[in-house]
Amino acid sequence: MKVLFLSDGLSPFVLGGMQQHSTMFVKYLAPLVDQITLVHCGPVNSNPPDNKSIMSLLGNPNNIEIIGLKFIDRSSFLGHYVRSSKSYSKRAFEVVKDNLSDFDIVYSQGLTGYSFVGKHKNLIANLHGLNMFQPSFSLKERLEKIILRPIARKILLNANFTVSLGGRLTDVLLSVGVKKQEIVTIPNGIEECMVLSQQKLSLIDSIDVEALKIVFIGRGEKGKGFDILISALKCLKRPLVIRIIGGWEEEEGMTHKMIFHGEITSHDRIIEIIDDSDILVLPSLSEGMPTVILEAMARGKAIIATDVGAVSELVDESNGVLISPNNVNELVDAIKNLDLNQINTLGLSSISKVKDFTWERLSQKFVVEFEGKL
Repeated sequence: MKVLFLSDGLSPFVLGGMQQHSTMFVKYLAPLVDQITLVHCGPVNSNPPDNKSIMSLLGNPNNIEIIGLKFIDRSSFLGHYVRSSKSYSKRAFEVVKDNLSDFDIVYSQGLTGYSFVGKHKNLIANLHGLNMFQPSFSLKERLEKIILRPIARKILLNANFTVSLGGRLTDVLLSVGVKKQEIVTIPNGIEECMVLSQQKLSLIDSIDVEALKIVFIGRGEKGKGFDILISALKCLKRPLVIRIIGGWEEEEGMTHKMIFHGEITSHDRIIEIIDDSDILVLPSLSEGMPTVILEAMARGKAIIATDVGAVSELVDESNGVLISPNNVNELVDAIKNLDLNQINTLGLSSISKVKDFTWERLSQKFVVEFEGKL
């Protein structure tokens, strides 16, 4: 199988969940296919990372060809991101158009597939969290999503196959008009080396019977449900230690111990904080498939999260509690009713469950899925 992989950057050179997905997917897909031609870029208006750095990041496979482009966006007017994304996709198409028929599939991340619509018989589109079709929490956000919808619809409705991360995101794709038979469910993943063995889990500090430790991780935006968490904490009397990662203002007058870490760029440090916690709480109002849940599961944590996006693919009664979005009372009950023995059991179940979401397994699933469709 020969794959043309269209990305809008690779983590850690470009930050973001989609960029992390691109890095991991290409890394683990490479040993399973004949060739990958990888199109990528650097941060906005910056030169792409050099080929040597990219190859080192991917484990130095011998079957990857790299095409680095510049993602140019020098405007701040409404719709600038869409215009820049179209331009980037067009330049990618111009570079590969003479050899496009050599590829068995064209896999496009986000909006990168725009110029490839109708140009290849096996265009696969992955718009991940489908944010443009998710709820908005400000006028600016609503306008941005309205502007994104036409290009997203064009890609989704004209791609030969569309990737769903699963859960409620499949319903979103169907509501947009994507045909059921064209949807392929392939979730986000995590590296197998991140998953703790039971022996290693036992070496991590046991649960503090005096104060349960909760970790919340999210960007400083309303959709992450931080205000829901704060409202719930004000209703809880059991002693809690709350560790907050992200750009959030410190709350005054809380009876619980609140530790605000701010933005953290070191992935190792984030994992350290997860390891030092008992429960991940993610009361988001909208989501795709949060990598942070996969990471917490891999470290043996119980999960409390809202039933949005593809979260239900990861969390159920076996490893945590699913709650309704924007529901303070359900979050209060979920935290209040978890006892120490239950938290340990849920954490062990998280480790067992997350093994189905390793990049090793997901890459194999992708190859099997699409070899049968070619």
